[in-house]
Amino acid sequence: MTTTSRIPQAIDNLLALLQAAPGLDGVKVIDGPLVTSDPLKEAVFVGFDGDPDGEGQAVEFTQTWASIGQRSRAETFTIRCAVAVWRGSIKVRPVRVRAFEVLGVVEDVVRASPDLGLPPPTVTAFASGSLVLDQRSTGLECRIPFDIAVQTRI
Repeated sequence: MTTTSRIPQAIDNLLALLQAAPGLDGVKVIDGPLVTSDPLKEAVFVGFDGDPDGEGQAVEFTQTWASIGQRSRAETFTIRCAVAVWRGSIKVRPVRVRAFEVLGVVEDVVRASPDLGLPPPTVTAFASGSLVLDQRSTGLECRIPFDIAVQTRI
């Protein structure tokens, strides 16, 4: 059977690595958008930017032929993720600091497994991110959407 994309396996492997990371104890690691009304204080979303009002883009990818003969393809994709920290407070600094602490653990996990368990040649890295602060009626939300870039061959 032909492998169409390594995206599903990369997302599954990233989820497993983050769920097992000791530095994320007490942080909910979520596959895609949140589909529960349970109150959360801290979360890492994989395949979702954490914006419930957004369009929910999970991955962007391209594929090109890797060699003559069209037997393998180079695949490049970015997995959209987000760290979100909520507090019932209006104090910005502690929430922002905690969000970046959680992001640091996620980055350490990716650096420790730069292939995300995919076959060679595969390379992953943090590609980009942004800081979003939102003062809601229930308190402050600090969200850091970020992309993990993956280059692999299928």
